[in-house]
Amino acid sequence: MYGRCQLHVSLLLVVVLTSWAASALAKDCIGVVAAGATPFWGQVEAGARQAGQALDLDVHFRGPGREGRVETQLQMINWVVEHGCKALVIAPSGPEIAQRVQQLAGSGINTVYFDRDLPGSAVRGVVSTDNFLAGVQAGQALAAALGGQGKVALLRLKAGVPSTSERERGFSQGAEQGGLSVLVDTFIGDDSQAAVNALRDQLPQLDGVFTPNSTSSRAALAALRRLGKAGELLHVGFDADPVLIEALDKGEIYSLMIQQAHAIGYQAVQLAARSMRGELSPQPVNIALQVQRVSRENLAQWQRARQMELTSNP
Repeated sequence: MYGRCQLHVSLLLVVVLTSWAASALAKDCIGVVAAGATPFWGQVEAGARQAGQALDLDVHFRGPGREGRVETQLQMINWVVEHGCKALVIAPSGPEIAQRVQQLAGSGINTVYFDRDLPGSAVRGVVSTDNFLAGVQAGQALAAALGGQGKVALLRLKAGVPSTSERERGFSQGAEQGGLSVLVDTFIGDDSQAAVNALRDQLPQLDGVFTPNSTSSRAALAALRRLGKAGELLHVGFDADPVLIEALDKGEIYSLMIQQAHAIGYQAVQLAARSMRGELSPQPVNIALQVQRVSRENLAQWQRARQMELTSNP
């Protein structure tokens, strides 16, 4: 009888110690929800995961297959909550996210936005490109390349996307202040046929094109190739998509406005971790990162710098 009791106590002790050890080894987790699955978001993910390793946190990274799927993002938020994460990093694709973030704040889960903002949201901070300034710089660069005169096309992504909307607004200002006139102003999304339709009839009058993200830039590139104008119309695009980098190297794109994608992911996770540990002041933190304009002339230099970034913390 004594032997059986002793065995029972020993087994109970093993269970308790095993449970305690598992609890001690379990890491805090942060859920990270992207807005899409383009190469840009792959670079953001690399930065987010590197920050998680540096901070000894688990990073659960998810993203919709196509840009701007709010309903998918809401499902991913639920997945993050079910897995016990106490902080969320998300690129909000619509006002429904702000409502969900308010609910999360009420249950003690802090949120950080990255890549874009929804003003008035109950977030602890925002890490993004200074999108309006990036658009202004793109407009100024195209105006300078065209000698301060000419007509251009603004091929927008989608209504209601805060990041690209700010780039488009900034481009219009920068281009017009630089002496250009916007002849074509329309949404094309990621549809190359829509880009062909927008450009075809105006080609004789156009001198340049601006696109505000990687998917719209790829669509415009495909359209210009089909129209036989790739490399003739000066195209200023956005992001470091491999397809776009190759086109830049071949002279089919004039320049790309490239974001610090790795740093956006890294710094957003850092900020979320600080919020989770109570290290932030009550006021939200706003971190605005600059873009780099990359052309054929400085492409090799940018590629070397990017390789160094991927092997070290930003």
